[in-house]
Amino acid sequence: MQNKLSIRQRLGLVVMGLKAKDNLMPGLLFPNQNFNPVWKDWNTGTAIREGFKASVYVYAGIYRIMKSAASVPWVVKEPSKDEESKEEYDVVKGHPLTLLMQKPNPFMSGQDLVERITSHLYLGGNAILYKNKIRREGQDITAELWPIMPDTIEPIPDKVNFIKSYKYVSGGITKEIDPANIIHIMFIDPGNLYWGMSPLQAAGRIIDTDVEATKWNKVALQNRAVTDGVFSFDHYITKEQWTAAREMVREQHQGSDTARMPWVLGSGAKWNQMSLSPIDMDFIEGKKMNREDICAILNMPPPMVSIYENATLANIETARKIMWMDTIVPYLDDLKSVFALSLVPEFGEDILFEYDTSNVQALQEDFGKKVETGYKLWMMGVPFNIINQKLKLGIDDVPEGDVGYIPANLIPTSYAGIESLLSAGTEAAKGNDGKEIKDLTIAELSKYFKLDDIYIKKAATKKSIK
Repeated sequence: MQNKLSIRQRLGLVVMGLKAKDNLMPGLLFPNQNFNPVWKDWNTGTAIREGFKASVYVYAGIYRIMKSAASVPWVVKEPSKDEESKEEYDVVKGHPLTLLMQKPNPFMSGQDLVERITSHLYLGGNAILYKNKIRREGQDITAELWPIMPDTIEPIPDKVNFIKSYKYVSGGITKEIDPANIIHIMFIDPGNLYWGMSPLQAAGRIIDTDVEATKWNKVALQNRAVTDGVFSFDHYITKEQWTAAREMVREQHQGSDTARMPWVLGSGAKWNQMSLSPIDMDFIEGKKMNREDICAILNMPPPMVSIYENATLANIETARKIMWMDTIVPYLDDLKSVFALSLVPEFGEDILFEYDTSNVQALQEDFGKKVETGYKLWMMGVPFNIINQKLKLGIDDVPEGDVGYIPANLIPTSYAGIESLLSAGTEAAKGNDGKEIKDLTIAELSKYFKLDDIYIKKAATKKSIK
């Protein structure tokens, strides 16, 4: 099935002297592309086994991102039909797309789906969703979403349609899937348009170092926390004596149950240390550096993975806000853009599918600061209802709230003299119809002096003008 070309693509072809039916853009972009299944230099299964399941900080960081992203609900919005509404779009309750996201298939919740998408992206750089469709009113509509392990599928490039199909290979089954039935989410790899790149790929050696350091510490504990070395003897020993001595060492000093037990070997054996001590290796500092590098790769503030050195309540709250603003929200923006391209058009042309972070505490501004700002704006004459809307105070609109008020002693210079005219009841200033100032109605005063209706009402109240 050929995809329609966008306006930008058609314009580009016209400039290059090509017709739309002769779409050569992929070939021009990749002249050396052989259009075979894309070769992968990263394995999600390996990343799960040697990263997520092996490194404390990889697990903690990705787990935090998974849970945070999955806690945010998704809503469908359509253009507002209420002419008096201040919102351009209104939330549609019970929309089929919302229900699909809440329960993507009979065995998963929406939270399960987002967690799997997130883990696959951060560990493998790619997340693949299969769209199980049904026929409704002459159109194919996605009824279920199923996550697919990225290692089991690979895109096949195409000279015309960019991607010809996705090749699925698993459990002895080989199948080519139409791109229209696939949602492919990826973290961009600058060197590959067809397949994404995991953040862990850039931190592979750091994670390996962290895992190996943990293994080293474990082995050191099993060996009574004694560094590498040898027992030497003052005299020649037979193979049988060597075997017996080795077994004696293992029985007495391997494992945590025999830690701190005295050495009993005999036969003039001496211990000779051969390697550096943990202090010389700066073991602890090395671990700290590794964990900070892992946090940097995941864009995760250290307190959010339970690293509380030099942490206070204030900077923990700041770290939480940074995590949401710099990591979670941009990630949700990525998901939103992919859904808008690959899923939303099936459910309507004018709808929006957006995440709702209104209940995320870390993103809520301090209410006291909002009130303080709102009061200053109100004193400047900004109507309360506008302040309420802009600052999202969550207060119901009030009657007359669309009117701005200013202190009575603050008036524009163009109003100078009106109060003295009113108070004096002078006959010097008269309207076009010859009426005296004191006899003019509010509307006539407003028209005559070109004054704000609010100010006229205040002045009229003072002098009991009609």
